[in-house]
Amino acid sequence: MNKTLLALSAVLSLVPLCAAQDAMPGMTGSDAAPAADASQAPAPRPSAPDAAAPAAGKPSVAADGGLPQEVIIKGEEGSGNKLGVQKPPLHIEVDPYESIRPALQPDQSLLLAVSPLTVSWRRTHPEFLMNERVIEPYRTTFSQRPGIAFRVRDQLSDVLQRRIDPKEAKGYAWSLTIADEEGRVFHHYEGSNDPPEELLWTGQNDQGEWIRAGRSYSAIYTFTDQGGSPRTMPGKPLLFKGIVHQEDTGMHISLDSSVLFGTTKANADIAPEGSGLLRSAADLIKRRFTGIPISVRVFAATKELGDAQGTSLYNYLLKELMLTPKNVTVDAARAAFSDQRVEIVLLNR
Repeated sequence: MNKTLLALSAVLSLVPLCAAQDAMPGMTGSDAAPAADASQAPAPRPSAPDAAAPAAGKPSVAADGGLPQEVIIKGEEGSGNKLGVQKPPLHIEVDPYESIRPALQPDQSLLLAVSPLTVSWRRTHPEFLMNERVIEPYRTTFSQRPGIAFRVRDQLSDVLQRRIDPKEAKGYAWSLTIADEEGRVFHHYEGSNDPPEELLWTGQNDQGEWIRAGRSYSAIYTFTDQGGSPRTMPGKPLLFKGIVHQEDTGMHISLDSSVLFGTTKANADIAPEGSGLLRSAADLIKRRFTGIPISVRVFAATKELGDAQGTSLYNYLLKELMLTPKNVTVDAARAAFSDQRVEIVLLNR
């Protein structure tokens, strides 16, 4: 009997605890109603639309200050529906040239058929830039580098048929002889050792004579080793259509008559190839010596032929250089075939 009483008292002690648990908000069941009065009755269970509302916003809190209602957040499957807290970059369209764009707009008056800004310019200048007086930079008859270069040490390597180092080259004596068409020595260089890599010659010999356009010259190299054995090798021939050099009388532009007036040098009119050579000479004058008086000296087979050739040159230079007739003079003289040439002298002295 004692055991029966103990079991009955244990059951009675558990009844208030169960009733208190059933009275907590959010809990359902018919056993919770007898444990609370009407003033402490739990709030009614929300309908289906109201129960889903907390999932879209903040979780709702019970009216009596208890625990919040249960919130369930479901996500759809798929790689493109991932949740994240990183904001996309802010993209603002900005024109970096906004402040200067008005200044970049072209002047519409310049696009007119006849611009008011070019009326006065057209009265004193040619209407077309593509005319015979415009400088043509692609013509390279006259080199901008002064003098004639000789690669002496390279010639020694050609004679030995192998590459030679500077230390070995010091043991060779050398000489360079420049001969004219008749085989006469025009100029000569020599050294006891160490041939130079490059030798620059002005084109003038020790007697003050200059090489002439249209005449052929030959370079002859001689190298002697320490044993006294000489080796000789001819270089490339030297032949120039035009040569420019400064003398006491002025700047001389020497031109080959065989290019200006044909291979026989007997024509009075300028040949087509000669027009290109004269154009190169005129461009040189425009770049460096514009406005200087010019003296044209023609050396031909006869005085009469020289005068006729001089007249053709006179008319060409007047038109090309836009000079007045008093700034161009022409003189003709008789000369041997090898000495026939044209000398345009710029009187800058």
